[in-house]
Order: sequence, then structure tokens, then C-alpha cells
Amino acid sequence: MRSPFQSESETLRFLLRLILALIPIVLAAVLGPTWLAVVVAAIVVCALAARVVQLRIRRLRNPDLLVKMAPPHLGGAAERRVLVVANDTLSERSLLGEMQRLASGPNTHVLLLVPALLSPAERLTGAVEDALGQARVRLSGAVSRVGTHGDVKGEVSAADPLVAVQDTFATFVPDEVIVSTRWERAEGGLDPRLAGLVRERFAVPVRHLVFEEPGSAAQEPDHEAEARYQREFGDAAAWRLGLKALAGAGILAALVLSVVALVKVAERNQATVASQRAASKSVATPAAALGPAAKVIDLSVIPEGKRGPEGEMHDEFTVSEFHVTAGRPVTLRIDNTDDQPHSITSTGAKVYIIAEPGTHTYTLFVDKPGRFEWHCAFLCDPWAMAHIGYMRGYITATPS
Repeated sequence: MRSPFQSESETLRFLLRLILALIPIVLAAVLGPTWLAVVVAAIVVCALAARVVQLRIRRLRNPDLLVKMAPPHLGGAAERRVLVVANDTLSERSLLGEMQRLASGPNTHVLLLVPALLSPAERLTGAVEDALGQARVRLSGAVSRVGTHGDVKGEVSAADPLVAVQDTFATFVPDEVIVSTRWERAEGGLDPRLAGLVRERFAVPVRHLVFEEPGSAAQEPDHEAEARYQREFGDAAAWRLGLKALAGAGILAALVLSVVALVKVAERNQATVASQRAASKSVATPAAALGPAAKVIDLSVIPEGKRGPEGEMHDEFTVSEFHVTAGRPVTLRIDNTDDQPHSITSTGAKVYIIAEPGTHTYTLFVDKPGRFEWHCAFLCDPWAMAHIGYMRGYITATPS
């Protein structure tokens, strides 16, 4: 995966696409509810990701190759230049022995190219130092073992392996290329298709040394095996990318659904708070008309203030049983020690008291006799909200 900031033109195209992608998201955020903006953003991201995956699969199955090039011979007629491309197989004795044999030949120059084994994420973010360091260590070890046998030089590249080979052709101009890879299912190594791609790109002899397992002898696949490499590895890589894309789409869908649910809950809580505040204002009038409250009840709201039967601490109202006379107001002086509001909400008693953080006074007024259950309508401690004596209790109103 290429970084979108490798050139000014690519950066400009990336910024234009980003702006075009942000337009529908901004419009949804301005014209619709918050959850709609989340959904539109997810759709835009999925569309962009699908396009990237489509292009990537197309390149995996049919790599973009330039017109086949026949580089000119560099140096005298007897001079020979050999490019060896390897990384994860540099410890193989067969490969080192072949390099020694080539380097000991008269007028033969050997260049060992070690492309760093970078993941798509490392290429995109530019975090390549670890992979480059590992490649340098392997290069140094290989050159030190064969360098005394002739003219052997080494080079490390952070570019894509095929691009690195193309760049080397511009400077070293080899007469022959040797590509060394592991067997078909090797992970974290050079792609076995690389030899075939180099052969299609350059009109020079290309040898492919394949090692089935560490310490095994080198094998050279025939034309039919190379064709199978191109077909199977391209399809397998495309299939793996498709599975990753599907998994990513599933994760994104789950995240979007979670965010939409949270946004809707937050909006519903805000609407509940607004309605409860309006209701509390509406019920304050009859209580005020009856004159000042004759009774004051002091209580507190304490997060994790009371131990439950299972041994864990839970949120609590220090007073959960209220005894009042129907038609007569009672003053509640509530010290809410939490940093969020809580409530005493009873639909049957028409009580909607919102206890804001800090110490404030509220009027508890019930207009009819009865025993009414109340609860905290704000999401806090789910266990305490469901149990009497914590964030739930009773209001008992006796006849006057």
C-alpha cells in the first residue's frame, strides 16, 4: 500500500477526495440528527474502503508492469554483473555458496539487494526503521560470509520489492538476476511471484531459487510452476484481502450500530431531562399555592456509598422512604455529592424531582393518598437503580 503523500500531485488528489468525502458528512450533521451523520460517515468510509480494496485486488491478480525492457550491457565485453534479490533466505548455505561461486569468477560483480519486508500499515505510516534494521543485519551477515571471495556489494531498500529491482536496474544494470524466496506458503518473506514479475519486466536471464524449508537445497521452478505461482499467489492474496475487508466491514458496522445506539440513548436522556424539568416546574405551582412546607427532610446522594448484599459498593439516596401527607408539601434538602444529576421520579405520584450536583432544596408534593414507588431516571448504577434502599424507594402519602 502506497502512502498518499509521496508527491505533491498525490497529496493534492488525496486532499480533494477527502474534502468531497466530508461534504455529505457535514451536510448530514447540519441538517439531520447526530446519528444520521454517523451513518453517513460510515457509508462514505465503506465506499472509499471498497474502492481501495477493489483496486488492490486488481493489482494483486494482474500487477501493473511497464513495457519489457532490455537494459544495455555495462562495462567491457568480459565483464558480468549479477543482481541477487533476497531477504528471509540469506542464511541458506546454498544461496551463499552460489553467491561465492559467482563472486569468485573473473570480472564478475555481484550486488545483493535486500528489500525490507514491510507490512501495508508500515508502508502507509512510514514506520520502516525496524524492518530496515532487520534487513541491514541480514545483509551484513551475508556480505561478511561471501565478501572475501570476490566483488560483492550490498544494498537495502524500503521500496516495494519489484520497484526496488527496477530502481537497481537504473544504477547497477545487471546482466542476470537471481531471486531467492521461500516455498509457496511462506509468511513474512519475499513473494514467490517476484521472479516471474522481474522476468516479465526485464529482458535478462532470471533464475528463481526456492527453499522449501530452512536448510534445504535450492530448487528452480520450471515454467509451469512459475505460472502457477503467478496464478495461485495472486488469487490467494486477493482472497485474503477480501476476507480482511469483510471482517473490517463487520467491525465497522458493529461500531456504527453501537455509536448510533449511544447517540440515541443520549438524545433520549436529554429529552427526558427536559420533560422532567418542565414537569417539575408545572407541579411546583400547586405546592406553592398551599404555602411554605412545614417539614424539611435532609438527605444525600452518594456514589458507591452503600454496600450491597454481594459485598460491592453501590450508589444510594441516604433516605429512600418518604412519608408525607397528601396535599401538603415537604421540603427536601438534597446534597448530591456526585458530578451528575439524579432524580426522584414517580409517575404514579406525579413527582419529578431532579437533584443537581451540590446542595439544593426541592419541594416534594403528592396530591393523593397512596404508596408509590420512585426511582432514579438517570443512568447510573444499574444494580442500585433496581433495588429498594439504594436508587429506588417508596413515597407513602397518608390522607390529610
